[in-house]
Amino acid sequence: MRPRDVTVASRTMTGLTGAACFATVLVMPLNSTGALDSVRTTVATTALMLLGIAGCLLLSRRPDAGSVVWTVLPPAAIAILVAGNLVARDAGTGAQLLLVFPVLYGSSCLPRHGAAVMTAGSVVGVFVTAVSLLPLRVALTDVGVISVALVTTTVLLVRANERHALLVGRLEEQASVDPLTGLVTRRVLADAAADALEGAGPGVETSLLLLDLDGFKRVNDSQGHPAGDAVLVALAQVLRARCRPDDVVCRIGGDEIALLLPGCSPEVATQRCEQILADVRDHAFVLPDGRDSLRTTVSIGLAHVTAPSGGFRDLYAAADHALYEAKRCGRDRYSAAVPEALSSGAAASGQPTVAAVGVETTGPVPGPAPSSAA
Repeated sequence: MRPRDVTVASRTMTGLTGAACFATVLVMPLNSTGALDSVRTTVATTALMLLGIAGCLLLSRRPDAGSVVWTVLPPAAIAILVAGNLVARDAGTGAQLLLVFPVLYGSSCLPRHGAAVMTAGSVVGVFVTAVSLLPLRVALTDVGVISVALVTTTVLLVRANERHALLVGRLEEQASVDPLTGLVTRRVLADAAADALEGAGPGVETSLLLLDLDGFKRVNDSQGHPAGDAVLVALAQVLRARCRPDDVVCRIGGDEIALLLPGCSPEVATQRCEQILADVRDHAFVLPDGRDSLRTTVSIGLAHVTAPSGGFRDLYAAADHALYEAKRCGRDRYSAAVPEALSSGAAASGQPTVAAVGVETTGPVPGPAPSSAA
């Protein structure tokens, strides 16, 4: 019975309670037998409804309220509506239609089983009120008509909400996953980086690797874009094979890919760079025809930051500058940003912040010349 979104559920409940209060205050004087009785009944009902609205507003400020509250409150609302109809001895259509409000709440805010429970409760409420106040034949007729209306409303609203949720899920998936490689998009990377950097305790290190394929444009020009796409898909698989569960592999755009390594020291990140360089260098990228393959290499820019200093923008800028240095120094290698420059904010200013760590000592291993390297 816990709603999908407790904040939305609290606001919905507040609005429905307010609407019920307005309708009750509007029609109550017309159903009262005397002026004094009308005033007393109206004041009492209004006070009860306002108390309900206040409770809903308080609930909206406490989204962490326990499941017991959300399980008890909606059926209690049905019981209050039924009790009000019995006290007022009003089994008219107007009074009974107030029981559509719990159905609207359940259909819009609860999972399918919760909506069914709320609808069943409203149908029982209609039955109790009608049988208690009307002749049996008239009561059964009213119960049948109103029940069909309530069930139909539930079915239509639940199906509409489920279709909407499915559409939203597909749109979110499209916005978070690259359709070609299956890697996450830049938006997911930014969110993950914010969590890693802001949620990390003091002294926890986070590393970021930016890499792109050497000579990727030549692959597209000589082999065609389907071949370039096949290389990107295979590269994504190679990178995922080296990932830990908490690592984030993101396609930035084109052939540029980012690896966010939470809780990763510079030494471990350096080892990852060397492993990736070797994995890509040794991998035979099969072309779409299935008969030909090509060899290629990558260049990597590495940056890391220690919490709580530095943010994702500085981290990304430093890694991007390091990637440029790796390209400039010969490709098929990595370069690392100077941590002191990163923490001082120089990386974001565009100043030289990169030391070519390992460029001369960990260059490409001798072997067959990559056919697509520039």
